Amino acid sequence: MTVSHAAKISALMPVMLLALLFTAAQAQPQGGAYRVIKTERMGAVSSDGILAGKTLYVAAQDGRNGDGSLPASFPQEVKQSLDHMREVLKAAGMDMGNLVWVQVYVSNAADIAAMNDVYWQSIGANPPARTVLVAAGLPGGQKIQINAIAVASSAKRQVITPAGWPHGRRTDPAGIQADDVLYISAQSGADPMTGKLPADYAQEVKQSLDNVGAVLKAANMTMANVVWTNPYMASPESRAASDILAHNGQMQPQQMAAMNKVYASYFEFGNTPGRGTMELAALPAGARIVFTAIAGADLSQRKSIRPRNMPPSPTASPGIVYRDTYYMSGKSGFIPGQGIVTQDVELQLRQTMRNLLDDLEEADMDFPDVVFSEVYVRDIKDADRVQALYGTFFKGVFPARTTLQNSFDQKTATGEQISFIAVRQPKH
Repeated sequence: MTVSHAAKISALMPVMLLALLFTAAQAQPQGGAYRVIKTERMGAVSSDGILAGKTLYVAAQDGRNGDGSLPASFPQEVKQSLDHMREVLKAAGMDMGNLVWVQVYVSNAADIAAMNDVYWQSIGANPPARTVLVAAGLPGGQKIQINAIAVASSAKRQVITPAGWPHGRRTDPAGIQADDVLYISAQSGADPMTGKLPADYAQEVKQSLDNVGAVLKAANMTMANVVWTNPYMASPESRAASDILAHNGQMQPQQMAAMNKVYASYFEFGNTPGRGTMELAALPAGARIVFTAIAGADLSQRKSIRPRNMPPSPTASPGIVYRDTYYMSGKSGFIPGQGIVTQDVELQLRQTMRNLLDDLEEADMDFPDVVFSEVYVRDIKDADRVQALYGTFFKGVFPARTTLQNSFDQKTATGEQISFIAVRQPKH
C-alpha cells in the first residue's frame, strides 16, 4: 500500500466511524433493537408505535382534531382515527396494506354500522384480521379507538379462509398469516355459513372455539399452535333477560365456569396460550362471546412460561414465548394465594405491575422489552391516575398503549387489568 493511499484511508476513518455509529443509532434507538415511532399527537406514557424487527405495534389511535377537540360527527371521528393510523404506518415505512391485526373499540353498539361504512372506504384492498368491541368508556369522551399490528412488506403475507366461509367485499378475512405467524379475526359462536347463534351458552363457546380451530386448520395449524387468545364476553346488560347469567351487572361465576370448562377441553393442561379474559359492554350481532387469537406455525419455537409462584392452569399460562416475542396473559392486582386485597386502584396497579414483572423475569425480560400494552380500568375516570403511575415503571421508552373502560360493572374488586406483548431486546 502506498503512503498516499494509506493517508487517504486514515483520513476517511473518522467519517467511516461516524457512519457506523449513525447506522447503529438508527438500528438500536433508545438502547434496544426496536424503533420507537412517535408523533406530535400521542400523549404521555405511550409511543404511537414500536417497530420490532418486521413487526409494528400501533397504539390506540383516536379521532381527535389537531387542537385536541373531537369532531362534530362520528363518521369524521372514525375517518380521522384511520388517518392517524395511516400516519403511524407511514412513519414506519408502511401503509394500510401492511396491517395484519386490528382491534376497533367503539363506545356505542349503535355506531358499529356507521363505523363499518367508513372503515371499508378507508382500509384498502388488503384488509387485516379484525375485532370489533363495544367499550363502556374511552378516554376524553372519544367514541372510537383503533389499535393494530402491522408487518413489513418483506414478510410473506397470506389470506386464510376456511373452505366455504364467506369472503370478499366488506368481509373481514378469517385470518392473515405473515411469515409463520397467524392473526385471527374475532370468532363468535355463530355458524359461519348461516350466521345463526346457538341458544345455549356453552354451545356458543364451543362453536367460537371450533371457528378458531377451522381457521387454524386452513393454515395447517391446530390449537396447539395458539400463543395468545382473548375471550371477550358480553356484559349482561347487552343481552336479553332470558340469557342473563348474572345480576347487578356482574358476571356470575357460573358463566365464567361454563366458558372455562369448554375452553380447557381444547388445550393441553399447563401449556395453554397466554390469555386475557375480559367482559365488554357489548359485542356485535348479539354475540355473548368472541375469541381472538394469534398462532405460530413452528411448535419448536413455542415455549410456555411458568413462574414459580403460579401453579399450572387448565385455562391460561402466564404467557407463551414464540421465537423472541412474549405473548402475556392479562394480570390484575391480586396477591398470589390471597386474591385482591385492596380496593385502592393505585395499590392494585403496583401489584399488577409486580405480577407482570414476575412473568417477564421468568422469560429473561424486563419492562423495556414491552412493546404493546392494553390497560383496562373499572372506571374511565381513573384512567389518568392509572396512566400516571403506570408510566413510572418505564424508563423513557413506552409501549404502544390502549386504555379503556371495558364494562359497566362497578362492583368488581378488580380496578384495572393489563396485558403485554414483549419482544426480547439485546442485552448490553
